[in-house]
Amino acid sequence: MTERLRDVLAEVGDSMPPARLTPDVWRRGRRARRRSRLLRSGAAALVVLVVAVALPWGLSRPYPLPLTVGDGGPAVPARLSLPWMWQATVQMDPPGPASVLFGGDSIGLRGTDLLDSEGKLAVVGRDGDYRMLLYAGWDTVAAGENALLAPDGTRVAQSFLQGSGFDNVDGLTIVDLTTGRSTQHGARHGTGCCEPLAWVPDGTSLLVAVSGLSEVVDQRTGIIRQPERLALLDLATDALLPLRDFTPAQAIRTASRAAFAPDGQTMAVTEGSTVHLVDRSGRVRWSAELGDRTYLAGTGAFTSDGTRIATVTLDGCLDECDEAALATRRWSLGFLDAATGRPLPGAGFPVVTGQAVRALGWANGRELVVLRYEPERGAYKARDRGWNDTGWYETGHVTLLALGPDGSTRTLIDPPDDVLTMDVAQDLLTAGRFGGPSSTAAMFPARGVIWVAAVPLGCLAVVVGLVALAVVAAVRRRRRARRNAA
Repeated sequence: MTERLRDVLAEVGDSMPPARLTPDVWRRGRRARRRSRLLRSGAAALVVLVVAVALPWGLSRPYPLPLTVGDGGPAVPARLSLPWMWQATVQMDPPGPASVLFGGDSIGLRGTDLLDSEGKLAVVGRDGDYRMLLYAGWDTVAAGENALLAPDGTRVAQSFLQGSGFDNVDGLTIVDLTTGRSTQHGARHGTGCCEPLAWVPDGTSLLVAVSGLSEVVDQRTGIIRQPERLALLDLATDALLPLRDFTPAQAIRTASRAAFAPDGQTMAVTEGSTVHLVDRSGRVRWSAELGDRTYLAGTGAFTSDGTRIATVTLDGCLDECDEAALATRRWSLGFLDAATGRPLPGAGFPVVTGQAVRALGWANGRELVVLRYEPERGAYKARDRGWNDTGWYETGHVTLLALGPDGSTRTLIDPPDDVLTMDVAQDLLTAGRFGGPSSTAAMFPARGVIWVAAVPLGCLAVVVGLVALAVVAAVRRRRRARRNAA
C-alpha cells in the first residue's frame, strides 16, 4: 500500500459516523447465544427421539409378503414374535382370519391392573399383523382352552372379553376377527353360561360348560368349586342342549375335556377317569374307563377319518412332583376305537417328554399335531393342592410338534420362552400348512397405553440431547482456550 492510498483511507475512515451501540448490547448478545443453544438442544433432543422411535418401528415392520407357502395360500408362520405392550386390539384394527392365537407372560402378553389389562392374547393374522384381545384382570386366560379359535380362524370364543360391549353380561362372547365386532350367545340361559370347550368342526355350534349354582368342596384339596354341566350351544338359534348331568368341575381335565368327531355328530367327553362317546342328543353310545394315568389327548383327538380317538398315557411322576420330575415325564400315544371304545395300540408314534401334551388335530390325516408343555421354574405338583397340567401358572414354555406314525417328531413352532398357551386354526392345521414366512409385531397402530412408554422415552431423549450439547460446548471452550493461549 502506497503512502497516498493510506492517507486517503484514513480520511475516509475519519469521515464515517461512529457505530451506535446500545448500553445492553452485550446482554442482548448473550441472550441470542442462549437462544441459539436452546434451539440446538431442542433439535438434538428431537433427532434423538425420532431415531429412538423410528428405528425400532422400522425394524419391527412385518415382512411385505403375506404368510404363505409355495402355492401362495396362507400358512402358519414358522416363528412367533412377542407383541408390544401397546399393540392395537382386534376391535381397533381387525387382522382378518388368524393362523395362530397365543398368550403368555411377557409385558406384551400380561399387563398390570394399574396401567393395562392383566389378561391378553395375541392374534396373528394371515397377512402377518399382530392384534390383541384383552381380558381385564383375567390373567390366566389360555388360548386353546378358555379362548378358542374357530376352525376357519375368523372368530374367537370366550366367556368374557374386555371392550366387547358385553363385559358385564353372562354368556359366550364371540369376536369376529374380520370386523372387530362381538356377539353374545347363551345369555338368556342365566348365570353360569357359558365357557367354551370345543368348536363343532363346521363352526355352527360349540360345546360349552355351564356352571351350577351350588358349591362343592374338593375333599382332597379343600378347594371350593361349582359343578359343571356340558351342553351344546347352537349359535344360529341360541338354543342350549344339556348333554350331561352336573359333575364336580375338577373331574374335567382342561386339556382333555372334549373332542368332536370330524362329522360333528358325536363327541368324546371326559368325566373323571372315564371317556364317554356322546351324540348331539346327549345319548351315551359307550363309556371307557382309562384309569388315573391315561387321558383324552385333546380337542384334536379324533383321527381324520373318525375311526379312532387318541389318548395319552403318562409314564413318570403323577403326584408330589418337583420341576425336574415334571420335565422328564413321558407321554405315549394310544387310541380308542370310535365305534366301541375298545383300546387300540399306538405303535409307531414317538414318545413325548414334558410336563404335558395336548392334541390340536391331524395334519394331512397322518401326523398328530400336539402342544408340548414344559414346567414353570420351581413348579411343584402336590396331591393336596390344585393343579392343572396345562395351566398358565404351571407352564414355563410350550412347543408345537408334529408326531408321525413312523416315529418322527417335527418342531412346527418353537416360540419365545414367554409364550405359554397356543391355538392354531384348524383349516390350516388339517391341510398341513406349516412353515410359512414369519413377521414381527409392528409398533403401530397402538393403544393409548403407548404413552406410558413414550413419556419416559421422550424425557430420556431430552436428557441425552442436553448432555450431548453440554459435551460439545465443553469441547469448543477447550479449543477456544488453546487458541487464545497460543
